Amino acid sequence: MEVKVPFLVFEVNGEEYAIDAHFSRRLSRVERISTLIRKRNFPESLPAGSLEALLGEDELEDFLKALYMEVAKLAGERIDDRMRHMRRWNLSRLLGLPTGFFRHVKEDEELAEKSREAMLSLAILKKVLGVKSAADLGEVKVTVKGLTHYRISVDLEKGEVLDEKGKKDAVYSALLKMDEGFRRALIGEKKRG
Repeated sequence: MEVKVPFLVFEVNGEEYAIDAHFSRRLSRVERISTLIRKRNFPESLPAGSLEALLGEDELEDFLKALYMEVAKLAGERIDDRMRHMRRWNLSRLLGLPTGFFRHVKEDEELAEKSREAMLSLAILKKVLGVKSAADLGEVKVTVKGLTHYRISVDLEKGEVLDEKGKKDAVYSALLKMDEGFRRALIGEKKRG
């Protein structure tokens, strides 16, 4: 199945990037949206037969700034959740209470994964927007350059997404495996196509 994904091209501090204008509104977890931002160095396709752009040019700057704020808040919450779990677990161990070692290890691994994902998202947004903290967001100017399209091929049996050159697209392939919202949107597009 082939799909043409619309990308909004934008410039921040002299650097050109593009963000997926369709699936950025479909992901099940907000911290995954930043993975849909790329340098503008991918092969571009003609717009005929492409998906609908759900993210408009006029809302891109506000969308990116709001995304930064939400991910920054979420990253802090994820770290707090993990620290809270570690404190409870350590207190139980100190008091000699049997609480299930493997259950705690599993919970800690899940919390660590969510924390890493939020921190990675925040790092991507800091790089793209050229900021060090939320206080710097007021100075950020996002200039929209237009809309382009990126053609992908989806192999649901292998669980892979390929670009038009036949190379595996790591971001879309990972989202296909781990994000329910992305998977539902992509399968829905397949049924319409």
